[in-house]
Amino acid sequence: MLEEELTSQIIDQKKYKTEIAKKYTIFLSKYPEIFSDLISGSDFDFALYDSIEAYDNRTPVDVFHVYNNGHGIEIKPGRAIDSDLELALSIEAVKKLIQTNTKVEYAQHLGTFYNYPDEKKGWVDFFLNKRTQILIDMGYGKFAQTAGILNDDDEIYSI
Repeated sequence: MLEEELTSQIIDQKKYKTEIAKKYTIFLSKYPEIFSDLISGSDFDFALYDSIEAYDNRTPVDVFHVYNNGHGIEIKPGRAIDSDLELALSIEAVKKLIQTNTKVEYAQHLGTFYNYPDEKKGWVDFFLNKRTQILIDMGYGKFAQTAGILNDDDEIYSI
């Protein structure tokens, strides 16, 4: 069976507060296959932090969300109304992620930033807004496995 090619659309790009968020959304729109494992209706936040202190205080410098509409992705400014999860990223991690060229390379870099966080080199974290099993069923688990964040079924709690 041939997979349908996903489309992407950046909505209200002028509403992003930072240049790095604009660059990240442009990058994500070029590689919608990053989101190919997610079911229609998936919606999650990307929050960009300029320091660990900002992360601890949950005060990102910019936030956008990615919604899977069943045919592709829509990248929108601000938080989703009912986000599945928040992907928290340091600015340093984003700078490196936007230099990747494939879904697998992107996922592997993301996993490295999660598994080996470094304040200077970059880090990512997740805030889950739904039960882990629901997120896995929505397709987030397959991406987490590719990223090396979720290793096998008996380590579901590690997402």
